[in-house]
Amino acid sequence: MAVKVLIERRVLPGQERRALELLRTLRARCLQEPGYISGETLRDSEDAHNIIVISSWFGLMDWRRWHGSQERKDLESQIRQLLAAPERVRVLLEGLSESHSGA
Repeated sequence: MAVKVLIERRVLPGQERRALELLRTLRARCLQEPGYISGETLRDSEDAHNIIVISSWFGLMDWRRWHGSQERKDLESQIRQLLAAPERVRVLLEGLSESHSGA
């Protein structure tokens, strides 16, 4: 089952460029990760301090493996130093199974 991961970050004023550089590095590394499909980095049109990353993974275990990896944790620790608030991570599953659809 395909998985989308949405990560919202609020960057400190003046740190947007550095945060985007680190996010590019993180995404480039994801290209080598099994199960990674694609990703995009978006800035809020009304608040440039809000950056949202959306990535697609073949399965939940692929995301969890990458999320728990030391390499990702090291890159994330650098990004966290540039944030005004803790990041918000949402893992979204594609579609609904019958047990969750109310059918």
